[in-house]
Amino acid sequence: MVMMSVQTPGPDPQPTLEGGGRPPTADPARLDLAARRAAGALLLVIVAVVAVIVFWPGPPDPSGQSALEAFLRRQHERGLPDWISFGLIQNLANVVMFLPLGYLGALAMRRHNYLVVAAAALGSGLIELVQLLLLPHRVASWPDIASNTVGALVGLLLAVPVLRRRRKRRRQFLRGHRGAVDSDRRAARIARI
Repeated sequence: MVMMSVQTPGPDPQPTLEGGGRPPTADPARLDLAARRAAGALLLVIVAVVAVIVFWPGPPDPSGQSALEAFLRRQHERGLPDWISFGLIQNLANVVMFLPLGYLGALAMRRHNYLVVAAAALGSGLIELVQLLLLPHRVASWPDIASNTVGALVGLLLAVPVLRRRRKRRRQFLRGHRGAVDSDRRAARIARI
């Protein structure tokens, strides 16, 4: 008696990419849209907080500023280098204040993410103009504009790895699912989202 084995067809194996990996299962265009919307919502919150800080009629927390100056004076007497000054800390605070604007702004934009730096520079210039013309207890200065722009640039640079991963995920998805797309027009739409 001869036994024959019958192979039943199982589930089709998942397609693999050129590098051996599997294509992502979730549509990255939808994930990217959700991520951009979340970044945009957080960006609006940060913009509101920054607006309150920069348009406050007087310097934010004057007693804190004088306490910081007194602390730095004592530390200079104990050997802290003179280049660590109140002005340096104020400029670094401006950089840190605009860093999340650059980061979240780059993540919220679909294309031309670099424009977030130009928008930050223009916004900072507008802030300084308003402080100069309408807020007599505030000091408008060019170094503030430069510090804010540097902060947005650093934020953009920190977002670059996330943006690259997002683009790579989209390319892998399109490469792995190109056959399932019913038309070139639909594939182009998926790539644009």
